[in-house]
Amino acid sequence: MQGLNAFIDGQAEIRNIVFQGTHSLGSFANLRVASATPDSVALVDSVDMRGGGLHYIDTINTREERRFDEGPEHPDFGQSWGSTGFTGHPDQQGTTVIRNMVCGPWPDNTVYPRGGTGRKIVSGCTVWNGGGSQIRNNGGDDWEPVEWLDGTDNKEEALNGPYPGSVIENCHVLIDEKPEGVYINPRGILLQDGPQLVRNCEVEISYAEGGGAGGTYGFGTRGEGGSAPAGPAVVENSTITLHENTDAIYVSPYTNSLEVHDIEINTVGWEAGLRRLVGGVGTDNLQNVIVNSD
Repeated sequence: MQGLNAFIDGQAEIRNIVFQGTHSLGSFANLRVASATPDSVALVDSVDMRGGGLHYIDTINTREERRFDEGPEHPDFGQSWGSTGFTGHPDQQGTTVIRNMVCGPWPDNTVYPRGGTGRKIVSGCTVWNGGGSQIRNNGGDDWEPVEWLDGTDNKEEALNGPYPGSVIENCHVLIDEKPEGVYINPRGILLQDGPQLVRNCEVEISYAEGGGAGGTYGFGTRGEGGSAPAGPAVVENSTITLHENTDAIYVSPYTNSLEVHDIEINTVGWEAGLRRLVGGVGTDNLQNVIVNSD
């Protein structure tokens, strides 16, 4: 069973939904929502999925169920999304806004709007203890201004406004355990291809499995090689609290650019310098970063 699968050509608002209990069918998880054309907009606001879901291997799902798209473009599309809380669409364009979502432990990414070439905005969400990334996003330029969001219908003005591309803002991410049935190492916020901004977020980690690309980190990038590098991305005005010895930031070798400024990193119960806290190839610009050790 799936709560809603909506690919929006036009405008849609999806609000005030509470999913009771744990999703246990293993296929077609609670929400798949995305805007379909550059001038489309989808708003998902105040959805509670704190019960999480089971991994498909722990359910009746054999990955042979009906596909959403039988066409040759996406031959395996939609077969195992039961392991993910919120998903986007690989052909997303326009603007998709996810606000005030509460999302508990899903085995394979918790809030996962990544896909397509439009703008994805994740705002005011609280997510925790999923496998893979708690929030996983990408950016793109195939979107038109939305008057109620951008305050203008002029693209040039919108590009200089508060939402010039994909944005993750005012979110709280917590990793403090690996629940039974979660098989992938947990990560905080993962940024992939396209322009993105992260601001005013809090990431707290008190459970970690290793470091590096496959380990646990607060903020990270992942590119897909030369054709789809991660970013360019900016992380600003955010806090990372590490109760475990792991990376605050991990930068993939396939990253266009990552700039980090006005960040506070707290290490609780252990000490580390800034160089130790940034893994991978390092950031392009690191400014006004405070490290506190308790």
